[in-house]
Amino acid sequence: MNIKQVSVQTKAELASELNKKTDEIIVRGDFSPIIAEIKKGQLNDTERYGFAVGSGGIGVLLEYCLNKLMDVFDPMSKDDKSVRRQIEQLYTIKRVDAESFLLRLKQLDY
Repeated sequence: MNIKQVSVQTKAELASELNKKTDEIIVRGDFSPIIAEIKKGQLNDTERYGFAVGSGGIGVLLEYCLNKLMDVFDPMSKDDKSVRRQIEQLYTIKRVDAESFLLRLKQLDY
């Protein structure tokens, strides 16, 4: 299995690679602080499954509704919201060094 890894430095490059669903993306430059913010709020699979099972599935539905409601009031542009949503849903985030992050498709870990 060949894993494709690319490095991006701008938001436009990142959006393009996210739309292609590239296996691994190394993010450097102007979008790194936003990736760091997304990483702080990202749960690992064990935590997500524990929450889903513990709430009987209702928590997942509530989370979806709250995310949609927050999107309505979020002043971020539509493109930025799309990039953020793709990162949160499709990729795991790992810090490579102080200025760069590795985004890896979650499906590669299964």
